[in-house]
Amino acid sequence: MAIALTQTWNRKSSTVYTRALLRAIEIAGSPDALAAFLGSSSRDVNTWSRGEAYPPIPIFMAIVDIVAANALTPAALENLPIARARRSSGMSD
Repeated sequence: MAIALTQTWNRKSSTVYTRALLRAIEIAGSPDALAAFLGSSSRDVNTWSRGEAYPPIPIFMAIVDIVAANALTPAALENLPIARARRSSGMSD
């Protein structure tokens, strides 16, 4: 007996990038919250989550850190330009 799937799986748009990003959005609470945390735009986050483009590698690595920690952690931002700018200007993360 066949079991009907309740969710359509789109293999083309499901990549390690989109899966990690969707989990990071879930952890952050919204695409806007994740974008603000990453110092990115909501438009970019939405484009990446649809698989229309890939995030830059430093941002993807921050997303991987977020997913691995299951939290928005300062360590996830260590290699992002926004974190380096904050440190050089004396601002705290």
